[in-house]
Amino acid sequence: MTHLPMKTPNAFARKLASLQSRAWLPPALLLLALSSVFLFGGEERGYFYRDRNFNWHSAKAIAIADNLSGEHRFLMFIRQRLDTGGNSVYVVYNRFPIGGFALIKLAILPFEDDLSAKIYAARMLMLMCFAAAAVLAYLSLRRISSSPWIALTATLLAFSSTYCLYYSDLIFNEAMMDLFALILVFHGMVIFEQDGRFRQLLLRACIALLIGWHVYALLLPFITFGLLRELIKARSDDSHASGALYQLMPATLSLARSRYLTLAVVSLLFGISTLTFNFTNEYFALNRETPLTELPSFNSMLNRTGVGTYFKETDAAYRAWPAFPERQLYRVGMMTLPYAFSPLFVEQRIDAPPRLLVMLGIAASGASLFGLLFIRRHKILLASLTLSGFCWALPMRYTTAYPWHSFEAIFYTGVALTLFSLLLLCLRRLSGERLIAALPAAALLIFVISALRMSQLNDPNQTAELHQTAIADFENIRDMTEGSAIRVTAMPRFLRNARNLISYYLSGRTIMLPYETVRKARTPDFVVTSARGEGLASLTPQNRMIFLYKWDNYQRYADEIIKQAGAPLIRSRFDVYLNDSSLMYVKDACRQDDISEPFFLAIYPVNQNALPDARARQGFENLDFSFANQSVQIGERCIAIAPLPDYDIARIQTGQYTRRADGSFEHLWEDDIHLTEAAR
Repeated sequence: MTHLPMKTPNAFARKLASLQSRAWLPPALLLLALSSVFLFGGEERGYFYRDRNFNWHSAKAIAIADNLSGEHRFLMFIRQRLDTGGNSVYVVYNRFPIGGFALIKLAILPFEDDLSAKIYAARMLMLMCFAAAAVLAYLSLRRISSSPWIALTATLLAFSSTYCLYYSDLIFNEAMMDLFALILVFHGMVIFEQDGRFRQLLLRACIALLIGWHVYALLLPFITFGLLRELIKARSDDSHASGALYQLMPATLSLARSRYLTLAVVSLLFGISTLTFNFTNEYFALNRETPLTELPSFNSMLNRTGVGTYFKETDAAYRAWPAFPERQLYRVGMMTLPYAFSPLFVEQRIDAPPRLLVMLGIAASGASLFGLLFIRRHKILLASLTLSGFCWALPMRYTTAYPWHSFEAIFYTGVALTLFSLLLLCLRRLSGERLIAALPAAALLIFVISALRMSQLNDPNQTAELHQTAIADFENIRDMTEGSAIRVTAMPRFLRNARNLISYYLSGRTIMLPYETVRKARTPDFVVTSARGEGLASLTPQNRMIFLYKWDNYQRYADEIIKQAGAPLIRSRFDVYLNDSSLMYVKDACRQDDISEPFFLAIYPVNQNALPDARARQGFENLDFSFANQSVQIGERCIAIAPLPDYDIARIQTGQYTRRADGSFEHLWEDDIHLTEAAR
């Protein structure tokens, strides 16, 4: 009987050493893992597909990029609108470097008026920035740890976090583009510390500052620690000199010649030059009539740094202590927890974040900084990387405190990268290379599962159908309205409170949103609305959801639809009509007080099973709205149009309400409408 030879530990060690000697394997595994993000996250066509906050920022960035052109002096603006005098003015977003938006512009430029393809191209650009940041993080940690396997494992675990994956395709300069810029500079810092290549670090810093400002949060601790190290070294070298003056002079000369000081000066001057370009550009775009200190971008910067008054007077609960540091530590905890192990992605608002995740954030931050005491080299590099997120969040807490800026959490990636690297270095010291070689496979599996779970957050079928229908309709509208002024009113429910989406869909036009009053100095050329009446022919009859009308005809349409509707169902502060499966709220002598408060609209169906699951317990569907989102003002007449669901309705309760100082609600007026099948 033949016996197979048993594998000895030496044979296993040899195979392990052979595996580890293949230099191509760790980068190949990293690229394989990153490809899953493209595989799971890339649909054939582009559309806005996540929550309102995600869509809000994505649409804003792509609208700015779409508007970026020499015709507008390369001003970064979201849209053009009419002011109170009827003049076309810019809604600017000009306080950031132009580089990020220029890259988005290059990505979408080949697709001209294909709105869907532009969104898809911009999303792919963001995913490429995500992948490039991960690759640079791997290369940096490989140099620091001298182990490609430690670098691979730490990178995959850090980039599998909830926030990294959730915002990996957010079309926005402050998300993955800024993270790529930050890691680009960090890789340059590693090369500088190890090889002394200073010019390439300066070049990387300038390139990164063309994309975003977050790189300053990394440069600040790096430059500070570097100067302190050189100061201590200079004082130590000249400790034999007698007298404080003799000891001070060499230290001062050493700092004056320091490359860290040069890096600080060059970075600061480059940032100031970029802002000077922006403000000069904005000054000329606004017809040289606005002083520097009153430029919209200048005031926005003051507000977001806490110098201005706007954010000081609003939403103080988000910035209150200890609520603010708790939320930041919660985000750190989420950044160190791969999404494969995370519960549902829930971004709480003012409520206290989960204590367990706050404690995880405290432990991760403390362990990362404490662990640096036990390594011999690269303390400054890893300390700067760890602190970079805090160096941004604390000075910018008037921005980073808010839930709708939760993407700022991705800049705590430095904590995760440092933490996992230190833990793996400790494991290698305790157990040798055997365990370290086995961990990348687990990290790869965790990353892929996390990416797959994240891709399942959406309801792609319903979301895609709504947005792609809207995109197709707006493409037809764009063909007829280039250079025109357009009044927007009564958008579908998923587009309400989404003026950035509409700004993108109608880029290149002067857009008048519902809450913006039309003055007699200039009336729009067209009206865009989801309300479709039989009394007026649409210019886009092939559209399915959103339609285009001439403004002159639309003025007559107001009288025609009221005549068609017959007698009002309700006569109160507003007369309420039923027309084309929509409720119309009409007031002839309309004042601001009449439209400032929100409307409540409760729909009671004939069949309770027609209600969405979330409303089944209440017994009615809540379609509350604000006048600003579903209205049009024609002369002194105000009209709001609220589309009704397509199921049979038994009763409608509607009116307006206000909120008292104690948080309770008061109905300003209310009434019931009892419908029958004949009435509909």
